[in-house]
Formats: sequence, C-alpha cells, structure tokens
Amino acid sequence: MNQGIDKFDRRLKQLLSVSGVERGELARHLGVSVPTVSRWLNGISTPNVYQFREIAHFFGMPYDWFLEDGDGIPDTEGLAVKLGLSPDTVEALLELAGEESPEVLTAVDDAVCAVIAAVNAVYDDLLRVAEASMRNHTASGTEG
Repeated sequence: MNQGIDKFDRRLKQLLSVSGVERGELARHLGVSVPTVSRWLNGISTPNVYQFREIAHFFGMPYDWFLEDGDGIPDTEGLAVKLGLSPDTVEALLELAGEESPEVLTAVDDAVCAVIAAVNAVYDDLLRVAEASMRNHTASGTEG
C-alpha cells in the first residue's frame, strides 16, 4: 500500500475520532456518499485534490499534515508558529490536554478551536485583501 495513502487514512481516522465528526457529516459536507468516505478511511481509495482541499479546510489542518511522517503532533515550536501563540502557551495547552479530566479536555478543545477559528478568519480576510489588491493592480495595468 502507498505510504502516503496509509498516512492519509490514519490521519483522517484520527481527526474523525478526536473531533467527533461522523462519516455522514463529512460526506454531506463534501457532497459524497458515506461509502466513499469509508473507502478513504479503509485505504481503498483517496479523495481527489478538490475533496482533499475541502477535508483539510473542514478540519482546519494544513495539507501536508495528512501526509507527513511522524506521529502527527508537531513539536511545540512548530505548533506555536502555526497557531500564532508563544511556545510557553502551547506547552501549557499540551500539558492540559494530557489531563484525564473531561472538563479540562473540553476547555482545551474549545480554546484550541477558538484560536484556529481566529487564525482562519484572519487568513481569509488577508486572502480577500490580497486578491482584491491583485485585481486592482492588474486592472490598472501597472507592474510592481
């Protein structure tokens, strides 16, 4: 079996498990059948590039995370950079995530989701500004 496919299906299983998202919910979001999602999870097939992009966006994960080596957990420094947090804050969140208490895990999950949503919102805003700037730049016929 292709290692990339094997990593993808394992990572997708992890995301579904951790997020609590059901196969049917993901299938509806992507406009595919539940058996299609099951084939991805079983490593029988893989999503096309557009579906892959939507899966990554749906879970707020970078594309390369699905295919990279390792345990799938970035180091503290890498995670801090990706989330725009200090390494100390990330370390504290990771320590809290190691707790067994459902209340603590829910609070950490909520905090991380809020940070990811904020980062995605800022990214989307910056992307729109950049695209508008490029259109204006192209329309004016200037080169920069």
